[in-house]
Amino acid sequence: MPSKGLILAKTKLDPEKFCPIPFLQLQLNPRGNVSACCFSGEHKVGNVAESSLKEIWNNAEMRKWRREFMTGDIEICANAMKTFGCHRNYAYLTPKITLAEVQDGMPRKLDLRLNGKCNLECIMCDVWREPNHLYDECDFWTDGPTKIFPYLLEIEMLGGEPFIQKDTFRFIDEVCKVNKTVTWGFITNCQYKFTEQLQSYLDKIRLRSLHMSLDSVNPETYAKIRLKGDLKKTLSTVQSYMRYRDLRKLSGQRMQLFASMCVQRANWREIPEFLAFCDERDVQPVLQNVIGRDHLSLRTLERSEREGIIEFLSPLLAGKHQGGVRFVIDEVRGSL
Repeated sequence: MPSKGLILAKTKLDPEKFCPIPFLQLQLNPRGNVSACCFSGEHKVGNVAESSLKEIWNNAEMRKWRREFMTGDIEICANAMKTFGCHRNYAYLTPKITLAEVQDGMPRKLDLRLNGKCNLECIMCDVWREPNHLYDECDFWTDGPTKIFPYLLEIEMLGGEPFIQKDTFRFIDEVCKVNKTVTWGFITNCQYKFTEQLQSYLDKIRLRSLHMSLDSVNPETYAKIRLKGDLKKTLSTVQSYMRYRDLRKLSGQRMQLFASMCVQRANWREIPEFLAFCDERDVQPVLQNVIGRDHLSLRTLERSEREGIIEFLSPLLAGKHQGGVRFVIDEVRGSL
């Protein structure tokens, strides 16, 4: 059963030193490794081949993670909080948690990368190299329908590419049998056709958001970054999602559309073009930095080049997307 009681009402926590995620979420990747969050660098707390999800949820490493936030003595997430400010994204979930090292119930939020299967081979990503169907061999599908799925508040589904994976649709079916109120978010590359079957599955759920990972709206740049990709096909699917968003809005089922650019050497000059593309389509842009790929990162360019990037992007700080632009500039400036 889920944890009962909202005990934070009488507990003062510094919002700049607290994140509710380890009290709520498990993140699963295609290798079977379990974490609480991807921003932490997927800090490993277990593997489903070695332990059950129930065992992992309250094991020593998860208790330590929670204890750090309860005491304010933060180690695991210190760098991520400083670099990304990621804890602020989840502050709205704080009232939902029970502030305890050991949680009575199972996770209320899942961040899922069940399979590596993808239709692209992006140069800053290696998820497409990772295994598939590993979760058929653990307790995810056997215990999930009774011990986890009924109590979920939120689900985030990533990949590989979730909409070409059979497990995505299997999971939607299983959750819908036991939980109609959970909200769903997907990250997708849009490199496929938006079919009636896909729409029928999205119609079944409370769709919170679709995050479209694009990286460029220039055909040449797109082809350099998203190998095996076809921007024309991607943009056609983007248009389909825009129509679908508007259709849901008319029926009172609002959803958000995001589009992201992983800012790197090949595309940073296109940031103004990308922001304009999103504005024209009423899509929320997301600017991200490369992680773990120094040869693609802006941080490892020559100093003069980094200074030039800051000069080029600084005028955008006067615009409505100043937060995302500042995130990129701060990353570059921090390397000077």
